[in-house]
Amino acid sequence: MTTHQPPDVAGHYRQGDLRRKIDEALDRLYPGHTPLTTDDLHSVDEFHTGGHAATRELAKHLELSAPLRVLDVGSGLGGPARHLAQHAGADVTGVDLTEEYVDVARWLTDRVGLADRARFQQGDVTALPFPQASFDRAWMLHVGMNIEDKTRLFTEISRVLTDDGLFIVYDVMLLGDPTLVGYPLPWASEPQHSFLARPQEYRSLLRKAGFDIVAEHDHRSQAVQLLRDADDAHQRNSTPHHPAGEDTPPAPISVAMGTDASTKIAKALQNIEEGLLAPTEMICRLR
Repeated sequence: MTTHQPPDVAGHYRQGDLRRKIDEALDRLYPGHTPLTTDDLHSVDEFHTGGHAATRELAKHLELSAPLRVLDVGSGLGGPARHLAQHAGADVTGVDLTEEYVDVARWLTDRVGLADRARFQQGDVTALPFPQASFDRAWMLHVGMNIEDKTRLFTEISRVLTDDGLFIVYDVMLLGDPTLVGYPLPWASEPQHSFLARPQEYRSLLRKAGFDIVAEHDHRSQAVQLLRDADDAHQRNSTPHHPAGEDTPPAPISVAMGTDASTKIAKALQNIEEGLLAPTEMICRLR
């Protein structure tokens, strides 16, 4: 497959043993691997800012009803896609560059019995493998920071959406001096692998791709508290010894972030608190 995305993007996320790590985390949460639901997976399969709470709020803006077709751009481990499939009855297709993430997404979807409504494939989101007007809705949650060519990205999403289709962008956007942004971050270990853009650049590129922006929301205040909570949870779960009689703590949301998860979360929090970055939502409708 020809890709227009930097190869380092997939390398940043690839772990090689992610399925085993998630399986172990779920076994700690649910000994004996009891039947699982999508609600049981939230601590391991959604690691955009705000986690599942953000997914639920964003989903409301998609104006979903069965059997609408939804494209999840940069679908990761599939948590948001499974939420739409189970709670909105949508038919969801996820595309992600990292093959390991796609494999894990399929495995988790099989485990919760949603393979007939949520499917995943490896691919380049700047060269989507779908015909024109294949989807009624689309969203991308914390994806644009890994995409250098956002013009191609938004043009492709516009191409595969039906007329009047809705598209939600939820990305971390640049507000301050890019040279002051600290790394590593959840989406990039080094600045040369990060493609942050300002909200005004997003607006301009989206409009050029044929979208009207009908609403925009800055989620900085919510992000600060949620990142603090995520960092606290990671620190608790990283403690090698627990008081006698205390249950093994649930797996943190940072399972998929690797061994330096705590550093990445702390840097993201610092950058947002300093006004350099802001998780921002844009609700767009295709003209």
